[in-house]
Amino acid sequence: MLKTLGAQVKEYKKASILAPIFIVGEVIMELLIPLLMASIIDKGVSTGNMKHVFIVGGMMIVIAMFSLLFGVLSGKYAALASTGFAKNLRKSMNV
Repeated sequence: MLKTLGAQVKEYKKASILAPIFIVGEVIMELLIPLLMASIIDKGVSTGNMKHVFIVGGMMIVIAMFSLLFGVLSGKYAALASTGFAKNLRKSMNV
């Protein structure tokens, strides 16, 4: 049955592969933010090193933007893959 369903992915294989890749990218970016926050607290606030706070804070903003980008792209490709799969499945059932 999985083989039959898998055959309906057809031209949406790229989207079916990219969606989970972007989801993993988003999760990795989200997991880096608490680590950077810990670095700000340990090496910046505790020691009074404001330069470290600003540098790591800037890195956090960039990582948050990448996380947002990966989230949007994963949603786009997941929607494309799922609607394409459903279209192909409906078409094959009507034959």
